Amino acid sequence: MTERSLQRNPLWIAYEHVAMLIGLGSLAAVCLSWLPFAMLLHPVLPRELGQTLGRRVIMIGFRLYLRILGGLCACRFDLSELDHLHKEGPMIIAANHPSLLDAVLIVSRLPNAICVMKASLMDNVLFGSAARLARYIRNDGALQIIRQSRAGWRKAPKWCCSRKAAAPGTFR
Repeated sequence: MTERSLQRNPLWIAYEHVAMLIGLGSLAAVCLSWLPFAMLLHPVLPRELGQTLGRRVIMIGFRLYLRILGGLCACRFDLSELDHLHKEGPMIIAANHPSLLDAVLIVSRLPNAICVMKASLMDNVLFGSAARLARYIRNDGALQIIRQSRAGWRKAPKWCCSRKAAAPGTFR
């Protein structure tokens, strides 16, 4: 079958809908499974321990999510180049995504990455508690990002910053 005929095939259309539901549902399930623990641990764990644990669990959760996408949704990801980045020196990785997937790909391979997140994602039920535990940086403007990031740069020199999360006018 050609790609064009596949797009019109009712079975293929049904598969795409099911795959989308599985994909989004599994991301929600992964996030919701960590949510109560992140909420409870954030106020009681020391900052360093909470940050390390939070980032590690997010990385593991995103790896699980990518395996689900690969196994059930016929997605293929070649992340071999990302696997080499943790050995490199300090860097800023600017994710230019129309969706959340590229940030998921990056964080799944860089366990100590600092993410600058859109403020609305930090307030989101699915992502907020885990992001706060991991001490990701909330985008409340350029000055706020700089203030929050000074100490983190020395300890975790890998940054994942999306174009949407960056302060207006900082990425062109």
